[in-house]
Amino acid sequence: MIYRKYRPKKFNEIRGQDMIVKILKNFLANIDNIPQGYLFAGQRGTGKTSTARIFAKALNCLNLDKDYEPCDECVNCNNFNNFKFLDLIELDGASNRGIDEIRNLKEHIGFKPMQGKFKVFIIDEAHMLTKEAWNALLKTLEEPPKHVIFILVTTEPEKIPVTILSRVQRFDFRRIPLKDMVEKLKMICEDEGIEADESSLSLIAEESEGALRDAETLLEKIILSLNPTKKINVEYVENFLGRASKVKVLEFLKKLFDKNLEECIKFIDDIYKEGFDLLNFNREVVKILRNILMLKTYPQWRANLQREYSEDFLEKITELSQKVTIPDLQKAIRLFLDSESGFKKDPPIPTLPLEISIAEFIL
Repeated sequence: MIYRKYRPKKFNEIRGQDMIVKILKNFLANIDNIPQGYLFAGQRGTGKTSTARIFAKALNCLNLDKDYEPCDECVNCNNFNNFKFLDLIELDGASNRGIDEIRNLKEHIGFKPMQGKFKVFIIDEAHMLTKEAWNALLKTLEEPPKHVIFILVTTEPEKIPVTILSRVQRFDFRRIPLKDMVEKLKMICEDEGIEADESSLSLIAEESEGALRDAETLLEKIILSLNPTKKINVEYVENFLGRASKVKVLEFLKKLFDKNLEECIKFIDDIYKEGFDLLNFNREVVKILRNILMLKTYPQWRANLQREYSEDFLEKITELSQKVTIPDLQKAIRLFLDSESGFKKDPPIPTLPLEISIAEFIL
């Protein structure tokens, strides 16, 4: 699978988590006094488990470079990369959630590492552990042996007991910025011999909503569907997903603010005939309208959008924001919010909610 093949092996391959990487490297610089408990929290696909494994490898690397990257050449790194490193113990909290499993784990804690300096325990989906399991683990987290490191990984940190949170270093993983995701997808396509334009990769990244693993999985599905061609373009991705790209939504908004009723109605009819999800399209319209309004009233909002949009697309919505008025933006947002309610009422004509909003805005 692509996401496994291209999983990061060093800190510099981790996307979108620069501050977390910096702090972990600072810990490695003071390895004799390193914290022994960590919580990696955040939505799926943002690099939590990959970062935990790289940190575990760096902790046991025999030749860390000057930037505290694992060398990937020493015997410990080689064992680690080949899944033969015996001092890395990974547990799935969803299937090993009870007190008996934690008691078994605690039996291993007292033994010194067999290959490296630290015995590292990574507990994935840690929020699934039972109350009894947490109680069994609590004392160990409070006073672990010097050779033990615990890394708890979770998508639901609010379910972790407060007594545990107070004993670990917490790191919150952010959604991966669109630019970083597109760069990674582009690298994969080049390596796999696939020709792909940036707009198509941006659409794949947008669909994944900040989860790089989801984007890589989606890219793999699209690549598998390409046979015999080896080329991905935005039209192909749109048809594959059944949704319009942000570029297409912006094309519609330009027609809307030009008050071109005929072109707007034809546009909606065309995307319906092409099989695009109209509710998804409507939501994207509202989202982009809101961002244009924010740019219009609060120019510093641009910094937020740089994580979500490509520079080319950001320039396009900035240009549009300079041409429209705030009252028009407010009116359009209210009308397309009403469209969403219309879709939920199962209209007899699928395009009707959008057509009503268009007509009320222009006429």
